[in-house]
Amino acid sequence: MMFSTKAEYGVRVMVALAQRARAVNAEQEPVVPLAEIAEQDGLPLAYLEHLVARLRKAGLIESRRGSRGGYMLARAAGEITMAEVVEALEGTIAPIECISQSADGSIVCSRESDPDHVCPTKLLWTRVRFSIVSTLMNTTLADLLAERGMQAEGESLPASVEGACLPASVVPVAGETLPTIA
Repeated sequence: MMFSTKAEYGVRVMVALAQRARAVNAEQEPVVPLAEIAEQDGLPLAYLEHLVARLRKAGLIESRRGSRGGYMLARAAGEITMAEVVEALEGTIAPIECISQSADGSIVCSRESDPDHVCPTKLLWTRVRFSIVSTLMNTTLADLLAERGMQAEGESLPASVEGACLPASVVPVAGETLPTIA
């Protein structure tokens, strides 16, 4: 499964909420009407309503009713990982349909139902999945705000962000650890 507009638009909603939370002072509530986000980003309001329901169910955002109603982050931006957001919107992360995670955390290929059959591409897709999940787990909503702020000011991204795309040769397989990026 590659990411759909659910993840794309949902992350954009979360960034908009985090921006508002950062911009308001202690006297204001960082509540954003969904219609405002839809209008600013040119996104369909009805679709965003569906996405915020999932984000709310996952405990990532809260809602306020009434004339000053809207949505706000349930936790600080630095405490919300992109893995939480994407999984709330897309479900379990898997690069292709036949790869999934079993209850014990191991990666399984549905084409390996016969014990004598070993999937020749499982290693590749396991590494791809690990890279995606690792990146999402190590990226918070606050990181996205910091990156956006640096780009707006013309600063270069830190090496940890620029080097985040690792070649497959350094992506760990079962039991290996991810190398540190300096």
